[in-house]
Amino acid sequence: MSYFFIINPNAGKRHSGIKDRLEKYFSGRKLRFEAEFTRARGHASELAARAVIAGFTRVVAVGGDGTIRETASALIGKDAALGILPCGSGNGLARNLYMPLSFDAALKGLLEWPVRAIDAGLANGHPFFCAAGVGLDAEVAHDFNSRSHSRGIFPYVWHAAKRIFFYRPQPLTARLDGKRLELESLLLAAALNGMQYGGGARMAPGAYLDDGQLDFCTVKKASLLKLLAVLPALFNGKLPRHPRIYSATRARLIELDCGRGTWYHLDGEDLFSEDGIIKISILPSALKVVAPKPCNV
Repeated sequence: MSYFFIINPNAGKRHSGIKDRLEKYFSGRKLRFEAEFTRARGHASELAARAVIAGFTRVVAVGGDGTIRETASALIGKDAALGILPCGSGNGLARNLYMPLSFDAALKGLLEWPVRAIDAGLANGHPFFCAAGVGLDAEVAHDFNSRSHSRGIFPYVWHAAKRIFFYRPQPLTARLDGKRLELESLLLAAALNGMQYGGGARMAPGAYLDDGQLDFCTVKKASLLKLLAVLPALFNGKLPRHPRIYSATRARLIELDCGRGTWYHLDGEDLFSEDGIIKISILPSALKVVAPKPCNV
């Protein structure tokens, strides 16, 4: 067994001396081990591709959702398995895989957990593993990524609070496996691979990472008081009990026409579509991961 760790240096702000801790943990173990720090956006994908060529069997992302997505993107269809040491604020994929968020517990699990296959999503050719979304959350992701000097849940909530007062929903046309839907007054629309966005938000309570489908979820524009009343359901998995605000449909192919010039996000990374067309599909069993056995919760 061999392990290649891809470390986002910002993760060190939460876990000091990560590389030293890894070297200490692997000391005396008859395992091949290397670690590298990322230097820029996109570097994790480059390092992961290099690790695959070098023959590493486990490629481990040490960081938040962005680092994990970049690393995982280079492993789609490969024999090497993705490992995760979650060090972000959302930790969406780690939560969907029921991984412990403790650094030490996750590190121990890398040597004990089995390898299993999960699905991956594609949006306009770009991979994602938890969610692809448009609307308010995409606008907030853009604000957060371009304007925040600090990470974490509180800056994200701040940008969301500012946006929600001024957000004006645009009409949206969706095609789900060819079935056309005209949607208006939406706060957001998202295609989820797993049940969680990140941070514990369970947008699609019935979704699983290995079911070969996407859950297309929408939240209607409503008063702030109504949205606040429904907020606990977002975290306790009871959103389907609020059909006047929330709906969900499963599909394998989703096409969204949002109008020209639209921001969308993939696992929290903001992207821009000039024509407003976002084509989303599922790649069943495309990624191998080192994770606990599935938990049907």
